Amino acid sequence: EWLLVSVALVWGANYTIGKYGVAYMSSIQFNSLRFLVASPVLLLITFLMERSLRIERKDWLRLVAVGIVGTAMYQTMFMLSVKYTSATNASLLIAMSPIFTGILAVLHKQERFSMKVQIGSIIAFIGAAFVLLTGHTGGATYEYAWLGNVIGLVAAIAWGWYPILAQPLITKYSAMRVTSWSTLIGIVPLVIYCLFNVNTLTWPVDMPSWGSLAYSIIFATIFGLAMWYVGISKIGSTKVMVYMYLV
Repeated sequence: EWLLVSVALVWGANYTIGKYGVAYMSSIQFNSLRFLVASPVLLLITFLMERSLRIERKDWLRLVAVGIVGTAMYQTMFMLSVKYTSATNASLLIAMSPIFTGILAVLHKQERFSMKVQIGSIIAFIGAAFVLLTGHTGGATYEYAWLGNVIGLVAAIAWGWYPILAQPLITKYSAMRVTSWSTLIGIVPLVIYCLFNVNTLTWPVDMPSWGSLAYSIIFATIFGLAMWYVGISKIGSTKVMVYMYLV
């Protein structure tokens, strides 16, 4: 479980560090670069560990859904939320994702939403809502904080749904294999968008922005996603998502 704690800390720092990256690049461009580098590395690590990357044909549709929801949707909305609202608000909104995971897990008949998890989720939700209502959204710096907050809430729903979609695949294959393929699939619509809008792409000229991208690739993506889904394979999606409260 200490690995999940370390992932939560890494992702928590990414709310602030990620702001440097999206200051000069769009969230779609940032995530395209991030996963173009991270996905092949994850696939290579998976192959070296398992000597196979095979996914049965009948599982590809679910794998595509996992990639679209978890990479294309969540990661893009997460960076947009960080761009338009404060890091504090964005982190608190994403912290609501375990609530959606619990509800969706029950609807998908994957897990029981135990009383312990229910109470913890309710307390966390009340705390997050309280801070959001009195949060850091004033002033010209966060002129579009309301938009960032709405996007952050949608991102929380997507992130809550992601492990529910992925768990049947993780049970059948491995966390690393599912994560590697889903990230590669998820970047396809992002890269296509960038190619059609190549003339509007901007590139940072300062080291903090490139450092932000490097941090997101190495720690938030390669290390974070791999360890997160190892956790799901060991203790289940609802219990793993409770660690989002640490973020």
